Amino acid sequence: MTYMHFRLSELALIGGKRQERGYNTRVVTPPPESEDAARGALVMLLDLSGAPRQRRRYLRQLMNTIQSTYYSTPGPTLSALIHALRMAHHDLRTINATLEEDAEPYICHATCLVVQEDEIFIAQVGATTVAVLLPDGIRWFSPLQDETEDPVSLGMDRDIRPHTARVSVSPNTMILVLDSGWLGQMDPDLFRRAITHPEPDQVLDELAQAVQVPYVSALALKLVAERPQEHAYPHEPYTVIEEEEEEEEEAAHPEEVEAREPIGERVRALIERLLPQGQEPKTISPPMPSPPPIERPSLWPFRRREPRPPSRPWRRSLWLLIVLLPLLIILITTLIWWRQGQEEEARYRTAMEQARVALLSAQNSDDREVIRGYILQVEKYLQIAAQIRPNAPEIERMRLELRDLRYVVEQIKPLYVMWRLVDWNGAPGRVWAQGKYVYLLDRRDDVLYRYALEETGEAVKEGSGERLLGRGDVIGTKTVGDLVDIAWLPAGIVSPASGILALDGAGALFLHESIRGLKEIPLARPDAWRSPQRMIVYTERLYVLDPQAGTIFRFLPSPEGYTQPPQSYFATPTNIAGVQDMAIDGRVYLLFPNGRLLRFLSGNQEGFTPDTAFSNPTALYTTSQLKYLYVADTGNERIVVINKEDGSFVAQFVPGQGIDVDFGEIQAIHITEDETVIYILTSRALWRAPLGLP
Repeated sequence: MTYMHFRLSELALIGGKRQERGYNTRVVTPPPESEDAARGALVMLLDLSGAPRQRRRYLRQLMNTIQSTYYSTPGPTLSALIHALRMAHHDLRTINATLEEDAEPYICHATCLVVQEDEIFIAQVGATTVAVLLPDGIRWFSPLQDETEDPVSLGMDRDIRPHTARVSVSPNTMILVLDSGWLGQMDPDLFRRAITHPEPDQVLDELAQAVQVPYVSALALKLVAERPQEHAYPHEPYTVIEEEEEEEEEAAHPEEVEAREPIGERVRALIERLLPQGQEPKTISPPMPSPPPIERPSLWPFRRREPRPPSRPWRRSLWLLIVLLPLLIILITTLIWWRQGQEEEARYRTAMEQARVALLSAQNSDDREVIRGYILQVEKYLQIAAQIRPNAPEIERMRLELRDLRYVVEQIKPLYVMWRLVDWNGAPGRVWAQGKYVYLLDRRDDVLYRYALEETGEAVKEGSGERLLGRGDVIGTKTVGDLVDIAWLPAGIVSPASGILALDGAGALFLHESIRGLKEIPLARPDAWRSPQRMIVYTERLYVLDPQAGTIFRFLPSPEGYTQPPQSYFATPTNIAGVQDMAIDGRVYLLFPNGRLLRFLSGNQEGFTPDTAFSNPTALYTTSQLKYLYVADTGNERIVVINKEDGSFVAQFVPGQGIDVDFGEIQAIHITEDETVIYILTSRALWRAPLGLP
């Protein structure tokens, strides 16, 4: 891809005389080593009409707003240009609001163009025209080509919808940027001769002979492959121009306000006249409609302000100064307080308006990364406003809108309904729910409890919390030791009745059936047994995770129990040191504290990368009946839902407002087989909540 540069020439006629340069254009070329270099070179031409007195000052203000907003807005180039024009629109409407009632409001037609590698990006509002001269002909760009609505300029009391385009270009492409004064003013033969010149200044020299009005401006750019010489551009390369002393402007010439036909008609007539015979116009949009007449912008005649005579020195007698000094101090102090209050009010209103514009841009965008960038901007502006008015209701309302938008973008699903079932003592634990019972394993005191749910499922029955098994109990020939984990054993080969299975560190296995009670299940503990951490039953096969042994032991069922020596699950040696949790649905998932999530099939690792990052995850859960994979991401205080097929992000659950639960303390999670209810065990309580997933 060729990195494009350009040579630029400028044409500005004021009172029929050609000026060395105009003041309604600006070219911004960031230094190659700056962060903004990737955003490309920004070219602006603004066509401002209104009261002559402050026009030049307001032009600089609008250009500064467009420049600073474009280079500070993240996301795609066209989105940044649209946002910059909207901020300039806001500034000009604010200026118009300060004018006297009978004063002429300011209206601005604007073209912004970005040269970026081998593409140009165009954003326009109002009656402006851009012509791109390509090898296969001329392509015209103008908001007046849009049939859907009348063009809206900056400063009008309506929302703007910038006309945008993106064009691939190559070296020697010529680009013309024309203000509204050119419409219907050029002789076609002169124009055709002009565009054949190889250099931008030659093109504009020829065009200057064709225009019939005394006030007009244009830019011509020629794209080149080589890097231009130093000071090749006629503007300061990369700066925001500060305010300077305003010059008095002359009154508009009478010929400047002559009646003209509607601009849309002039655009179509111009294109038909300029294209060679037999060549059809190439447009981005459908053929132009006839828009309503638009006032021709009165352009920018100026004369230098006559120097004012110096004010006469203040002379008062000493006694009068002494008498008036305290009153003067009080007056100055009062004025300072009032001025500070006015400045704070202006800062507050500006911050809130900027927040509204950024929020509207976020709501109208479909790009998640762009929306995230706008959300950051809204938060910044609201923080500025809150420093001035901490308890303003409109700030809180906008924060609620921002929260709702963030919920949609980040797919956040607050759990507004959660039932606190059991208070917990902070001990490490496991939870399993089966039917009307909930089983809790206290791994600090090595006790297994069973709780019965109420019919509604919103609480456990009073007096439940039965102790099923604990350290020191003698079951069959075995004494219960340190309990490691629990799992549900379905009825089948090992046992004719289903029940909760408990494993201790010594390798003893115990089953509690609802009718028959407790019994020992024989287990052939291997010599490599070290320190088991997790146990799962999948299709009656028993999987025991032993990180210190460096493997997952897989026991096959038999009518006598798990009496055959186990197999190692992994096909090749695998480093599982420090693994945090395990889940099985036919594949085996291993979760690590650093956020890694690995997936294995038949003992071999598969390529699997979740579409999100985890911070200090503590629990993992899925089964073959569940559609999704669930991860307790305690570092980010959320429960993440992941698509098991490709690792894509589905949703994230957080506590609803007013729910006193800390997702940064999750120890274990369990989801029912119909995937409608989740059980969450934290260091303080066991919770039950309904899920709302598709």
